[in-house]
Amino acid sequence: MRQWRVGTFSMGLSLVFLGVFLLLTEFFDWEIVTVLKVWWPIILVILGMEILLYLFSAKQEKPYLSFDLFSIIIVGIIGTAGISMVFLQSSGIMDILEQGLKREEVTKDLPEFNYVMKDNIKRIVIESESQQNPITIEGTNDGTLSLFGTYRTVQSEQVNVSKPEDYLYVSQKGDTLFIRLKQLPYRMSEFYTDYSSLHTTILVPTNKKLDIIDMNNDITLNPRDLKSNWTVNNVPQIDLILDETTNVKVSVNDTIINNRDREEWEYSSTEDANAESETTAILQKGKGGSAIHVFDSGSLDLTNH
Repeated sequence: MRQWRVGTFSMGLSLVFLGVFLLLTEFFDWEIVTVLKVWWPIILVILGMEILLYLFSAKQEKPYLSFDLFSIIIVGIIGTAGISMVFLQSSGIMDILEQGLKREEVTKDLPEFNYVMKDNIKRIVIESESQQNPITIEGTNDGTLSLFGTYRTVQSEQVNVSKPEDYLYVSQKGDTLFIRLKQLPYRMSEFYTDYSSLHTTILVPTNKKLDIIDMNNDITLNPRDLKSNWTVNNVPQIDLILDETTNVKVSVNDTIINNRDREEWEYSSTEDANAESETTAILQKGKGGSAIHVFDSGSLDLTNH
């Protein structure tokens, strides 16, 4: 008569349950990690039931338990892995690992924003909450301020930018229109960092005064047919394009001019034109009817053909 060895039945039935659960994940929207967390306690239930069943079915007055050592070791390994999962779950590490495994990189178009400028708006202020990709700002003869571009995310949870309000704050106060680019959601942990970034182009009416202040973004500035004054304050890097701008005066204060030798800058009396330090200088193109003032910024690169 074949002897019943406790553990053999438990291991076999546990593997059957695991196979069934994994098969069902192919047909239902179940997370593998969740399945493993739910499945492992079944091993202990099956093993306990097997021992009780053996004791009740044994004909000896004092039944002796005979264990299948290999099966018990396998069941122990699986059970230990399950207990480890519970520990990782309770400590929050499992959630971090799950989020990390689900991370993906996505690039999508931003919802376009258009704002018809009112006659009582004389000034536009553009700000940014935190560091993003470089921002391109161009002048337009149209009376509408427009913003468009793309956003890129590396996230474990999908970032939904479905309307301009999700990435943009717009408010009119008196004769000033405030535009602030928001920081998209991000998450930092010991193991990984989720992040999002905007790559935007802003079309600004050239007949309105523009102030670009306190940005952590590098900017590309193309004023084109400028009819008003633009100011750039506290920006790391400015690429100024004057190809289509015929009458403008560019003044620079406390900002490094990288390619100063390409243009005929007028420096202050105490300024060394060859110095690689913060600069105070003026460059006039045409009659200089409009002005671009750059101050307290990092560096300026000028393109002027």
